Amino acid sequence: MSGTTRSRGHADARGLTVSSGVGSSLAVDGGSMTRGSRRRALIALVVGVLVSALFLWLAVRDVDLSAVRRTLEEAQVGYVVVAVAAMAGVYFFQAVRWRKIAASPQVRLARFYEMVVSGVACNNVLPARLGDLFRARWLGLEAPMPAGRAFGTVVLDRGSDVAALFLFLLAGLAAVASTEWLVRIAVGAALALGALSALVVFARGYTRRRARTRRSRGLARRLVRDTMEALAGPLGIRRLSVWLVLSLGAWAMWAAGAIAVARSLGLDLSLVDAAFITAVMNLGVAIPSSPGFVGTYEWLGVSSLGLLGIGPEEALAFSILLQACWFVPTTLCGGLAMGVRALGRVQRVRPAS
Repeated sequence: MSGTTRSRGHADARGLTVSSGVGSSLAVDGGSMTRGSRRRALIALVVGVLVSALFLWLAVRDVDLSAVRRTLEEAQVGYVVVAVAAMAGVYFFQAVRWRKIAASPQVRLARFYEMVVSGVACNNVLPARLGDLFRARWLGLEAPMPAGRAFGTVVLDRGSDVAALFLFLLAGLAAVASTEWLVRIAVGAALALGALSALVVFARGYTRRRARTRRSRGLARRLVRDTMEALAGPLGIRRLSVWLVLSLGAWAMWAAGAIAVARSLGLDLSLVDAAFITAVMNLGVAIPSSPGFVGTYEWLGVSSLGLLGIGPEEALAFSILLQACWFVPTTLCGGLAMGVRALGRVQRVRPAS
């Protein structure tokens, strides 16, 4: 790529984060993080923690915690290892899918995998799903491409997840009795898909009506224009089918991990049960919560497993262990990857002694 192209990628990406490394991209300069944005981030964090505390109380209020502890202590390690490996497979399928959506073959698959896991790690410890914004920033630097276009690929990537999970939910609903909160999750997923479809249609009309003008337009307008161009790109049945198949593969791996966790605790989940749990627990975390979805995740697990006839103690133990199977590895591995890249960048810019 030419130096001119890479320079433009850096300028366009400034609205998301400000530095050029994975690890250092968590730092924000004074120009891009205003007092208002810091206040909004703090409010989102406080609200999320309060919501998480509420759902955590709902999850444990009728549970014998000593029984939960005993259940976890008796977990079979072999099945837990299988579950961790299955979760790693989830991110592999997602990395392959995102690479195809971004149409960036010059960026290695291993780098996409690293960015996916690092984004999950950021979501585990930061509010407002900032990991998805960081993913867009990192892709913009690696490809390189304008930040808005990179963000558009993340929107399509997340939309593919929602589509696959919605199909899983429809398959699982046949196995359980419908409840009001379950209907709300299904309706929310359908509305999200509808909103994404409407956004794609709008983007196509927007890019046709408004011809690209000089690059001197404001940063916000460039970000919007570039995002709309990414969403307005040609899709086609074949391309959408590939994304959907990879998405179904990713969440099938997650369901396999859920079955392994259940087996480790002496529980038996059928394939349909696992599909139902996969959809509910991953669509349900759209509820605002603290980083890592603590509280909401446990409530979703206890509530959904309760519909399958599993007691609250076993359900809570399942939820805790399942969350640990992806939370701990992604936080450690993603944090390590960001740290290594930040260290490498420091060493590259350090003046020779």
